[in-house]
Amino acid sequence: MNQTQIRRNVIARRQGQHLHSYAQVLLGWRGTMACEFERESGNIGHGTVAIVPDNAPHFYNGLSEDSELLVIDLAPADPYIQALEQACNLSLKESVFQQPYFLDLGTESQILLDFAAQKVSQGQMSPQINCQLVSLFLTQLGQMSSSVTSPAPHRRLEASHLNTYIDQNISTALTNAQLAQAMHLSESHFYCLCQRQFGVTPQKYVMQRRMQKAQFLLRNSHMPMTELAAEVGFAQLSSFSRAYKRSFQHSPSDVRRKSR
Repeated sequence: MNQTQIRRNVIARRQGQHLHSYAQVLLGWRGTMACEFERESGNIGHGTVAIVPDNAPHFYNGLSEDSELLVIDLAPADPYIQALEQACNLSLKESVFQQPYFLDLGTESQILLDFAAQKVSQGQMSPQINCQLVSLFLTQLGQMSSSVTSPAPHRRLEASHLNTYIDQNISTALTNAQLAQAMHLSESHFYCLCQRQFGVTPQKYVMQRRMQKAQFLLRNSHMPMTELAAEVGFAQLSSFSRAYKRSFQHSPSDVRRKSR
């Protein structure tokens, strides 16, 4: 692949695992898709973005029949991208694609998303339109990632408030924007505070709460495994089992068997 391109990707209810030598931007357009990295997981819906660095293994699972993404495949040696980085004084690898993470686009960017989807859906797209769309999204993500990694003012999150909100909504897919709103903070400020105070991203923190609840239910209830997985926010038992084993090095069935 010599040129960075933006394209449609119909997921529907397909699932699988990917690993590739180039970075990607996964832009939620229609429906919902679950995406799991080694240390992060989340759902991609309209206006949600997953950043995939090169050589980052990730599992995907379409959660609805209309699940569809816009995907930007970033060609490593694309001269247009190199010129864009030079013009913006920006290293994409050191800013946008430093690590896997999820972002929620703002209202203005969601309008851009719908415009891009319309252009991509029209069939053969001109190289000029492709470059315009790619540069618009990458520069926007560059601005968002710089605000995420910039130092936040000295303040601490109220952990009990955050935990209560997560526990009350533990069966739903909480976005960073929803968590930030619950804490009365901007998304970038909340992200920075969570990283600084807890040493993990917001989605990783939510996952830890989910796993703690799952561990309690496995040891202290007779809830069927599929029902238990749904209770802590997993639509698929297989996704729950992988996440639990990553957290505790034991499968949920092993814990349930020992508790009995």
